This record gives sequence, structure tokens and C-alpha cells, in this order.
Amino acid sequence: MAIKKKSEGSSDVRELWKQELVTPVTMKKYAKDTADVEKIILFGESNAGKTRWYLNILQELKKKGLKKEEILMCIVYPDRPTGLTKLVNLIPAEFIDRVMIFPVNNYEEMVSATAIAEQKLIEHHTSTGKHGWLVVELLEESWRAAQDYYSRQAYGVTLAEYFAQKRQQIAQAKEDTSAYKAFEGWSDWPIIKFFHNFNWIDKIKRFPFNVVFTSEIKQETNVDSIFSTVGYRPAGEKDNLHRVDTILYLSHKGDKFTQQCFKLTGYSRLYSTYDITDKNGYSEHLKILSKFEKAGHKSSAIKELEEEAGITPPKSSESPKTPPNKKEKETPKEEPSEQKETKEKKEKKVDAQKSDDWDIDF
Repeated sequence: MAIKKKSEGSSDVRELWKQELVTPVTMKKYAKDTADVEKIILFGESNAGKTRWYLNILQELKKKGLKKEEILMCIVYPDRPTGLTKLVNLIPAEFIDRVMIFPVNNYEEMVSATAIAEQKLIEHHTSTGKHGWLVVELLEESWRAAQDYYSRQAYGVTLAEYFAQKRQQIAQAKEDTSAYKAFEGWSDWPIIKFFHNFNWIDKIKRFPFNVVFTSEIKQETNVDSIFSTVGYRPAGEKDNLHRVDTILYLSHKGDKFTQQCFKLTGYSRLYSTYDITDKNGYSEHLKILSKFEKAGHKSSAIKELEEEAGITPPKSSESPKTPPNKKEKETPKEEPSEQKETKEKKEKKVDAQKSDDWDIDF
């Protein structure tokens, strides 16, 4: 007598309701474990100071008195080596061995590097009680890597080869020469997004330690976007802005470097263009947050939760520089927000907006 094979997954959902796979925690413990971590996107054109900005975090940690063994920064790095090595002097000498570089060239290496970094950061927190830092350079490269991985898995060719084949087919058919025509009606996007989102970056957003992403810029033509005032948004997968708490736009003109905040979870307002020339951008960011808190613009009482949970911030190794018998200066007024682009400039923007998913130009 043949035994009827039970269909896979037929009782999975019912069984899941009976399993205790998640252990709930109180808000106090959750705050103790995660409340003091950062999730940041730094975006800007080349040479805007993105790498300098996150390396300067180490200077701020030194200023706060953290010891060598309390520091760990893991950098997933798909860029040219000299982009980091020429800035090595920004790292305090005692922390140089606490910065780990993970050079990556494709999707497989990117996922593997992130997994190894996660394990090292978990071990670091277990042994020191301090949250380390994960840095992922160039978000647009991770998005392209996911597309390339899918192309290799599905079609046996690289993304560039796939595009070349499609353009040739379109040209032979004497159709629209835009390669984007080849992707109309595609059902492949959910799989590509799975590789990039569920299988990679959505795991990172849940990591219980600090994360900094860097990104180049992409033109923003949506006038309703939060980035419409500058006309650029972070390059890469368009939903990345929902995966972080803070988004900073870094820019420079001549010798002047600035940063501007476009997202600041936990605060009731943003700060506009702020001059950070010859300054530590991360330190300046913390100073602004402190001023916002004193002015009552912080939305949550995380500090109170942290205190109740027993989180004690590290003491600064420097003595206060405020002169005696001098009143603390009033919080300076914020610089006015940059005015929106003129109608004339907007009309000059390219009308034919390319697909929001592909960051490759033809």
C-alpha cells in the first residue's frame, strides 16, 4: 500500500502559532540593549567627506575616554583601497588595530563580510558591554551587486553582459533603443529586492549595534521628496531611507564643507546646512542634538530609560573648558533652510526620468 506523502508546509502556519520562538523583553531592557545605537546614512558627491566623517567617530570616542579594547569598527569596503589608506591618520594610533577592513568585490563577498562582521561585533559587545560600529561603504554598489548576482544566477551572465544582449536584441528588432524597454513587465524585481533587502540590508537594520552607510548621490526629480531642496537623494535602493534613523547630506564648495540633516528619528525638527569645515562632523552632529534636547525638541525620553536601565555614558577624558563665572551661551539660532530651486532650474531638469530601480546609465 502506497503511503501518501504529506505536502510540504501544509501545517506550518498552524504549528507556528503553538511555538514560542520569540522571547519578549521589557522596554527598559530593550532600551538598555539598543537605545544608544546609531543608524545613519551619509550621502554626498565624491570628495564630500563621507569617509572622513565616520572615521572621525573614533576621535570622538577617544575624547569621551573609551579604551582600546572598548572600540571595534568593521568596514565593508567595495571602494578603492587608497580611499581609506590616505585617511589612516584620522584614526587615533591606539585604535588602529581596532578597525577591521572587509574588502568586497561582489554580492557573495558582501553578504559573507557582513555576516563575519556581525559575529565579531556581537562578540565585542558580549565581552565589553560596548556597541561597536559597522560601516558599509557605497550603498549603490550593494544594490548593483544584488542585480548582478541575480543576473548571474538567472541567466548565467553578468549584469553588464545581460544589458549588452538586451540592447542588441532591441536594436535588431528596430525598437526603442533604450535598454530599459527590455524590463517592462518584468516579474524579476521582487527576487532582486529579496537578495538586497530581506537577505542583506534588512538584517543589518535590526543589528543591535551602530551602523553607518555611505552613498553617492542620485538626481531627485520628485518635487514632493524630502530631498527636493538639494535635488539629490542617496543612490542605491530607493527604500534605504526607511532603514535608518538619521540621514545627512555632506557637501563641499571650494574649501567649505557642510552637512545637512534630512531625517532625525526621535526629534521634532531637523537642522539645516551646517558648516563643518575643519571640524569633526560627528562631534558637531552630537552638539546639535544636545542643543535640540535642551530646547525641548527631543521626542522621546530615552535618556531617562537608559538611566533606569543602568546605562552610564563614558566620562570625557578632557576637563571642561568653560571659563568660570561665565554664563552658558544661548543656543544659537539655526541657519535658515536652503530655499527651493527656482522654477527656471526645475524646468531644466531632464523630463525623461529613468527607472528608479536601475542606477546604471545608458
